[in-house]
Amino acid sequence: MNAVKPDGPDLATLQTSFARALHYQPSEITDHITPHALRAEQQLQIYRNNFIIGLTEVLEATYPAVKAVVGEACFSALARQHILTVPLEQGDVIHYGCGLENTIAAQEALHQSVPYLADLARLEWLVDRAAQLTPSGQDFPLEKLQDLTEARLAQARLVPNSGCGLLDSDYAVAQLWQAIRDDDLDTLEHLDIRQPQSAIVLSGPRVITTTAAGTALVELTRQHRPLSQATPEMLALLGELISQQVFINIRYPDDTEASN
Repeated sequence: MNAVKPDGPDLATLQTSFARALHYQPSEITDHITPHALRAEQQLQIYRNNFIIGLTEVLEATYPAVKAVVGEACFSALARQHILTVPLEQGDVIHYGCGLENTIAAQEALHQSVPYLADLARLEWLVDRAAQLTPSGQDFPLEKLQDLTEARLAQARLVPNSGCGLLDSDYAVAQLWQAIRDDDLDTLEHLDIRQPQSAIVLSGPRVITTTAAGTALVELTRQHRPLSQATPEMLALLGELISQQVFINIRYPDDTEASN
C-alpha cells in the first residue's frame, strides 16, 4: 500500500486498520490513502479483491474434495464467507484454513443439502496438517509381542504415532475423499455415503479407514491408559493398526523405557 499519506498513524495502527478494511470491517484506512487516478475506496477494493482471491486459492489447495463436491461457484462463495469471518492472523498462509467445517455448518441450506460436507472438510484439514509432518521412521518393535501373556498385555501401554489425526463421522467421508483423490468414478457411483466411518490420518499423509473402535483405541493410548481398559472391539483392531504403523511402541510396567 504505497499511496499512504505521510505523517499518519504509526505502522502497527495502519496495518491493523488495513486488515480490518480488507475484511469489510469499520476502518479509517481510506483517510490515509492518497487518491490518484482512483479514489481511495477504489484502490482499497483492488486490495480486497486480490486478498480474497489469494486466500481462496489457499483454501482450494487445502480442500480440493470439498470443492469437487460443491462446484467452483459454491466453493468460491463459501471461501469468501470464511475469509471474511475468520481473519488471517499471520503472514504465513500455509497455516490458514482451519475451521472451514464451522463455516460450512453455519450455512444452513448448504449443511442440509450436503450434510457430510463439514466432516469431509474436517478430514481434509487433518490431511493438510499431516502433510506438514515428517514421518517418524520408527518401526513397531514386533519382538516385544513374542511370548506375550494375557496378563502382561492387559498392563501394556501402546505408544501412538505422533501427530496422528482422528475423525469419527456418520458418513463415509474417508472413502469419498479417497475416491475423489484417485478420480475413482466407480467407487463414487456406488458409494453409500450414509455409512458411518472413522479415519486415522498419519504423516505422509496416509488416511486409514477404520471404525469408532479404532479411533477410540488411539485416544485411549494418548491418555496413557493400559490395554486392560480397551474394549474387545478395540483389541480386535490391535494387530491391524500395528501393521499400519498407527502405533510405534508398546511398553510394560517393568519396561525400562516406560519411565522415560
